[in-house]
Amino acid sequence: MILVDTSVWIDHFNGHGSVEADFLTLCIAEARPMVLAGLVLTEILLGVRDGAQADRVARALLPFELTPELTRSDYEQAAAIYRACRARGTTPRSTIDCLIARICLRYDHELLSRGRDFEAIARVFPLQRVVRAPGVQEQARLYYSPGTEVRPRRASAPRRSSRA
Repeated sequence: MILVDTSVWIDHFNGHGSVEADFLTLCIAEARPMVLAGLVLTEILLGVRDGAQADRVARALLPFELTPELTRSDYEQAAAIYRACRARGTTPRSTIDCLIARICLRYDHELLSRGRDFEAIARVFPLQRVVRAPGVQEQARLYYSPGTEVRPRRASAPRRSSRA
């Protein structure tokens, strides 16, 4: 099961041709099993400009099952992830990224992300990152080329200094 991080969804909705967004396009087109973290859903919806756009984005994400709710132990383990990384000299900048990493570790999800925090966490914990095959951008163009599909416009990440 693949959990997709906020930055990749935002690239996808904005039509930004990152390798990760193109891989997400392939995953959607090929109906690969994916899951949506409630934290990611919230971050995405925080970045839209108005209620109509939020409704469009929320509808586009409806087909994806939400991860189970976090437990007290998950929050404690996310803090432990932060402390362990900090002790190794790579302090994660985002609490939410530590929580997302905890979800992936707990449920054995692969993570599709562009975030530097996840690279640091993966050096300390067995966080599975999606490995993209060469040529993914060319394959994605078979399913989507900019301007041919109706997509929500300009969903953007919340403005905060802790994001890459």
